[in-house]
Amino acid sequence: MLLALHRIVLRLGWCRPLAGILIAVGLAGIAVSLFAGAGRHEHLLEPMLVLTLWGMMLYATLQLFRQIPPPVLPHDDFMTKLGTRIVLALYSLLALLVLLVSLVLVWMSFRLITLE
Repeated sequence: MLLALHRIVLRLGWCRPLAGILIAVGLAGIAVSLFAGAGRHEHLLEPMLVLTLWGMMLYATLQLFRQIPPPVLPHDDFMTKLGTRIVLALYSLLALLVLLVSLVLVWMSFRLITLE
């Protein structure tokens, strides 16, 4: 799973500036909706919040999984193997957490689309 995620992140390396633009536009929209005149732009708050979260999720994923720990090698001693396996397990747990947060963002996006 980590190797596949690493390959995807390497292919999507060009998206880092796009993630920064999404974050900046989302934060600007949040600021406008919060500090503009009373009731004029409050409908922008939730879409801009979701846009900012998507941008941050994209940027965090691209940064976290650009480099992954090396695999366990057969000629390593026991403690090195154990340490490497623990680091790989923690990275796998982090990948599952990223997947969970992405699913929550998808749910929030669909909820936002179906709001009336």
